[in-house]
Amino acid sequence: MFQVLIIDDDIATRALLRRVLSKQGYQVLEASGGKEGIEQALQHCPAIIICDWMMPQVDGLEVCRQVKASPLLSTTYFILLTARSGTENLVTGLDTGADDFLSKPIETSELNARVRAGLRIHQLTKDLQFKNQSLEKLTSDLQSQKQILENEFHEAAEYIRSLLPPPITTGSISIDARFIPSQQLGGDCFDYYWLD
Repeated sequence: MFQVLIIDDDIATRALLRRVLSKQGYQVLEASGGKEGIEQALQHCPAIIICDWMMPQVDGLEVCRQVKASPLLSTTYFILLTARSGTENLVTGLDTGADDFLSKPIETSELNARVRAGLRIHQLTKDLQFKNQSLEKLTSDLQSQKQILENEFHEAAEYIRSLLPPPITTGSISIDARFIPSQQLGGDCFDYYWLD
């Protein structure tokens, strides 16, 4: 069950949002102000936060900044609830980190549609994070395996080198052995060369 956190200082707005979202089967959490909302967000890590823009003390923009700055809440979808309109306000909200806007008065069908869209994006982001973590772990494991193989090749080369006979000098002829290991597994070969 997805958790949705409502942060609004207006009790009537919280009641409306709680009723609509609970009917959709979401677990609804509430906070009556920005400071409390940030604390609850960090404690519960909800999938979606719906936060009023205009609140005393800590406003919605500051809540958004702090939420988006937290690694714990990196996949949380943030909807800014506002009675403001105009491109300038939308740009300000988006630049702060808001993912979407919901205008007051709240239209329930629009609320449900935006929450569903937010949940899809939240889930895709979580899946992507999981795949990235899996890929990083796989890369780390492969690096470890590569290091182990390189160490084993080095040990095998040292062992073969230890089997070579010492240099032999007979009259005007000197015989010496040299081992040059390959960088991969393969068959051994032995040859000789005249060095004039």
